[in-house]
Amino acid sequence: MNAGAPNGGGDQPSAPARGRGLRWIRAATDRVPTTWFAGLATALFLAGTAAFGGLSTVAAEPVRELSAGQEHINDQLALSVQRAVLVDDLPEVGVEAGAGERVLALIAMVENRWTQPLPTVGDTSVTQAVRISGLGDTRPDAVARYDDATHSPWLQPRVPAEVVMAWTVDAGAFEAGDTLSVELHDTRLSVGRLVTAGEAWVDPVLAARVSVSITDVGAGASTEEPR
Repeated sequence: MNAGAPNGGGDQPSAPARGRGLRWIRAATDRVPTTWFAGLATALFLAGTAAFGGLSTVAAEPVRELSAGQEHINDQLALSVQRAVLVDDLPEVGVEAGAGERVLALIAMVENRWTQPLPTVGDTSVTQAVRISGLGDTRPDAVARYDDATHSPWLQPRVPAEVVMAWTVDAGAFEAGDTLSVELHDTRLSVGRLVTAGEAWVDPVLAARVSVSITDVGAGASTEEPR
């Protein structure tokens, strides 16, 4: 026994020894990549949320199946596809078919449900909402009012308008009597605050399909028939 050590100090680790241990722990943890800690935290979070169903996938809204004349309503638009026609040419709307082409046109009733005037063409417009199954992501080549043939009209809030949306297609792509599948998309209103300013309707998501029979009107004389 070391009689000179007060209070039995010979049985206690010296302060330098404790310091060496702490320095070793700090040195060891300094060598561990910080990404390991992030990965460990993520793993613990995932394990915890999974135990309580926190990462359960939200069920997607079913796609509505509609017939001609039935209305689809969202925050931006109320839209009902009235009919679909094939025509040789449609310069009144702003579409001229080339060799081996015809024009496929949709006549639709559209109401702008937003608080501001809404364009019918462009990145935040009516045409963002409408697609033809089989034509991919192709937007209409032209849009016009049905009553006065105004090209690319703007829709005033809460004022319904009948419009014609027209695509040029291969002459044999569609025939009279075919059932056309028209896809209607919902969008969300994006409000720019930092990099961009203003408001825009973005991120189209398929929400409804309209089945409508195609009528072939030939050169277009019968497009003025009574409705």
